[in-house]
Amino acid sequence: MSKRPLCAFALLFMAVIWCLNLAGVPFFGNAPPVLPNGCSPGHAVLEGRVYETKSNSFYTTLYIRQVKILSDPNKYSIEQVKVNIKNDLADNTVRPGGKVRLTGDLQQIPLPFNPGQFNERSYYYARKIKWYLEGSSMKAFPPDAWSFEALRCQVKSFLSDKILELAPFDTGGIFCAMLLGEKQEIGKEDQLLLKLDGVLHIAAISGTHLSFLGWGLFRLLRKLRVPVAAAGGISVILMVQYGIFTGSSASAMRAVIMFSLAVGAMAAGRTYDLLSALSLSAVLLLLESPGYLYDSGFLLSFGAILGLAVVYPAFSEKKEKRKTAMALKSGLAVQLATIPIQMYFFYELPVFGILVNLLVLPTVGIVLASGGFGCLAGLAVPFLGELFMLPGAFFLKMYLFMGQILRQIPFASVITGRPAMWKILLYYILLAVWAAWGRKEEKKRHILLRYLPLILGVFLLFLRIPDKKLRITFLDVGQGDCSVVMYEGKTYVVDGGSSSVSGVGNYRILPFLKCMGIRKVDAIFLSHMDDDHINGIGELLEAIRNRETTLRIEKIFLSECNDKQEKRKAIEKTGHEAGCRILYLYGGDRIKSGELELRCLYPYENTEGDGNEASQALLLSLGDFRALFTGDMEGAGETAVTEALEQKQIEAQVLKVAHHGSKNSTSLRFLEALKPAAGIISCGEDNRYGHPHRELTERLLQEKVKIFQTKELGAVFLVTDGKRSEVSFQHKKSMVN
Repeated sequence: MSKRPLCAFALLFMAVIWCLNLAGVPFFGNAPPVLPNGCSPGHAVLEGRVYETKSNSFYTTLYIRQVKILSDPNKYSIEQVKVNIKNDLADNTVRPGGKVRLTGDLQQIPLPFNPGQFNERSYYYARKIKWYLEGSSMKAFPPDAWSFEALRCQVKSFLSDKILELAPFDTGGIFCAMLLGEKQEIGKEDQLLLKLDGVLHIAAISGTHLSFLGWGLFRLLRKLRVPVAAAGGISVILMVQYGIFTGSSASAMRAVIMFSLAVGAMAAGRTYDLLSALSLSAVLLLLESPGYLYDSGFLLSFGAILGLAVVYPAFSEKKEKRKTAMALKSGLAVQLATIPIQMYFFYELPVFGILVNLLVLPTVGIVLASGGFGCLAGLAVPFLGELFMLPGAFFLKMYLFMGQILRQIPFASVITGRPAMWKILLYYILLAVWAAWGRKEEKKRHILLRYLPLILGVFLLFLRIPDKKLRITFLDVGQGDCSVVMYEGKTYVVDGGSSSVSGVGNYRILPFLKCMGIRKVDAIFLSHMDDDHINGIGELLEAIRNRETTLRIEKIFLSECNDKQEKRKAIEKTGHEAGCRILYLYGGDRIKSGELELRCLYPYENTEGDGNEASQALLLSLGDFRALFTGDMEGAGETAVTEALEQKQIEAQVLKVAHHGSKNSTSLRFLEALKPAAGIISCGEDNRYGHPHRELTERLLQEKVKIFQTKELGAVFLVTDGKRSEVSFQHKKSMVN
């Protein structure tokens, strides 16, 4: 480090940012912003300048900067805002570069409600967006003449339409992402296939793209006999503009800075040091936005370069001459440097990523050149543009075809879970020790001894320590229900749906399972067929059937009821197609796993009544611990369960409160029979049903039941060994009993 002071300074700078974030300094972390005195978030009036727009069938999304909140007679500056407004309320004259006046409710960007859920706050804070606004009215003003934002978006829109028109074989979406940074043009299917290949990174503006384009332009100018300084200056200016034009992503700007330093060193006749350039680019980006320190794109981009600069040289004691071996070793070096980052943010790894990248990376330059020249040629002669794009489209289809093959392999992607931070830190320490050790060129050292730190680091990263405790997580799924039970390698899910959160299976339930490292769900219990209890499970089954995830579900337990027969049959059909066994559960049935027992108290065979009355009631037991899951149980069903509790003198410490806290469930007689110490209520914030009802909470408090609501606390976690229990929450501190 003494020879590279920039490296030491960059590490120290990152450590300072981390510490200031832990200390709660707003600029350096995820502390929410505060409005100026006298300003209210409700019915706020904002003015700002639009720098990006997006739209779908229902909503228009605006990103605005230079924002001022109006509080008569004053205007106060606030942070950048992301605006969502319904299309029928939006002004269709709005353009990037123009000013807007908006009215609506300002909201803080939320933290994740569950482990594994996408961290919106961290993502947007890194991009200097600190507020959401649900717009209720809008007025747009035309952009200033020669506005860069307006010109940039008009050019991008024009080029995007041209690429989509010219690209053969429906590859236009990937070309748009690779050349313009327009990822939304890639279809969900193509994204999945590229992800299975482990090459989804090619569909983002990255160092590979900037290096190819920058150095290609520089060499072209030099062949035209342009002096080194002039060629370098022109190349740098154009690459800076291209990086900004495509969205100024962390990986793109990192590549732009490093390219500029390399060209500058060449023009000045100085030595270019890769690690020093990488360190300077990290410091510059973090000065611009400290939130990048927690951003997956930033960390993966810098991790990949560190892999090439630090890890790759440790693989060989002399310069590698064989191109295939060099490519394989460099790919492995990048993987070793970025595996913990991928595991931490995405919870899974593509098994064949290194081999596929070995085939793909040498052809990426052809794809970029084909797409770029095709787009430019197509502006004048469309047929010529299609012809130029043909080679690139062929390779893109080859990438997608490889993804289709891998899709049929059950272990093409492996769910790893999110490793603990201490594991990640220790892994990188061991990786650094191995890299430093490998550079010493001690040929006599035994190969196993030489690779011991690396083997130990990888083993530690993937090591899963057996846990003999029972863990129950009551997920926050908005207005719905989902509980996950984990015990000695077994996983059970009780319900999974929501009426207020779209895509709850794909965006809340599945990420949680993957974050926990769960590759197989042993059983799912569906209490009844209401959407807010089953639609997320339906999404999981469809994803498994379509091979969009490697998660497996062994069994689904249903109960018969008189209504919603079509939904039950649809779940059965999709479940069979996903490889699940469909079983029926009735009162008295028991499922055991070691000392853990799940007993069905209700419904009985041939039970009559609607879905709520016939909801499954499941009693979970481990040692002295009991928990009761009740679905939407009410009426005759609750009466039958209450009688069973009284007759068999069953008590439980934890009650999953029925029907999201409805006043028509959880009667006083039921509570007196069960005697719960804690009641978990799963409901959505500001739900239209008014859950939990005041009458219900009063009954719980009367019986001295501690109330935990997911809408206030996020996910609720319960850990017990059968005697002593601990309750903790996603957003607040824990409690021990």
